[in-house]
Amino acid sequence: MIDDDILTFLRKSIAKNEAEAQKILAEERQKRLDKLLSDSGLGKKFRKRTFSTFKVTKDNHVALTAAQNFINEFPNGKGLLLTGPVGTGKTHIAAAIANELIKQFYTVIFRNVVDIISLIVSTYHQSEKTILEIINTFTKADLLIIDDLGKEKMTEHTSTVLYQIINKIYEDEKPIIITTNFTSEKLEQNLGERGNAIVSRITEMCRPIVLSGRDWRLKNASS
Repeated sequence: MIDDDILTFLRKSIAKNEAEAQKILAEERQKRLDKLLSDSGLGKKFRKRTFSTFKVTKDNHVALTAAQNFINEFPNGKGLLLTGPVGTGKTHIAAAIANELIKQFYTVIFRNVVDIISLIVSTYHQSEKTILEIINTFTKADLLIIDDLGKEKMTEHTSTVLYQIINKIYEDEKPIIITTNFTSEKLEQNLGERGNAIVSRITEMCRPIVLSGRDWRLKNASS
């Protein structure tokens, strides 16, 4: 029969080891989350965007519901095309989705279209491999979010590369999220040579969600 003091010692040792193991697991979990956030491209401002901080109104409640359904169905289901005037919460919703999925350890890339264009342009006069690396960067993640699509007009080259990125995601049957201030017709014009093909792919891949109402930023500034 084992002495009571020995049993007590063993129990304490086991409890201590379990506590240490839980601490190590928590630290590793946080490291993974920090790495996913760092790789996502979300800036500090957008890392604070959540569903709970989203200002729900009669003009945008449908978008919030669609975003929550997107999370519940991920990685299945359609992507989202968030459209509407400036300052109505499109980027907030997209960033909130990114943050929520990262918490579930999915890989997410969040980029403004201007940054994507700049990266493509930086490959001019370089090897074709560099272009392929850029395409791979944006398509290997579980989710790509492109913010402000159509904000900057595209050349034939940037339009073609953007189409290749979106088409690869289409072929891999992954979802995508797009935010834009423009109608489909205006998007086609701003997206250049492959504008029609890009918009066609997005239309097939995404559920359109319209956010309307006043610009939050102007409203807050005047209040």
